[in-house]
Amino acid sequence: MAVRMRLFRMGRKKMPCYRIVVMDSKVRRDGRYLDKIGFYNPLTKPETIVIDKEKVIEWLKKGAEPTDTVFNILQKQGIALEWHLMRNNLDDKARSIELQKWEMSRGIKKPIALATSVESKPESKPEEPSKPEPVEVEEEKAVVVEGEPEVVIPETPEATEA
Repeated sequence: MAVRMRLFRMGRKKMPCYRIVVMDSKVRRDGRYLDKIGFYNPLTKPETIVIDKEKVIEWLKKGAEPTDTVFNILQKQGIALEWHLMRNNLDDKARSIELQKWEMSRGIKKPIALATSVESKPESKPEEPSKPEPVEVEEEKAVVVEGEPEVVIPETPEATEA
């Protein structure tokens, strides 16, 4: 009996959500399954993925093969990497270090992309309002009237036109 991890469709018409289940490969898509190991909803932003990691590892040890879609979901969650490290006989300490590296690389990529997009937008917009400010502050003339203290009158574009 070939056992596969695959998606079990639920939900109504045009509103799918899936259970991630372990079932015999010969059973139809919505047929009887051996074990439920997770849930996947592609319609939410971001996608909702809930997986029981211990059950997945247990079934992988027994020889269950994930379908392509389920394998991609396992990769997003880091379970595929952990399984790969377990098969290569890495000890727990080395495995945890590799998983931490993966989590760090995954976490750093998103903020950098957001920071660059946020920084590039404000640079182009402030140029327009900043042009009038230097014109107002650039030139100041001192006007001295006899018998009165010195008064500084800033020249503005409106005063030069009138």
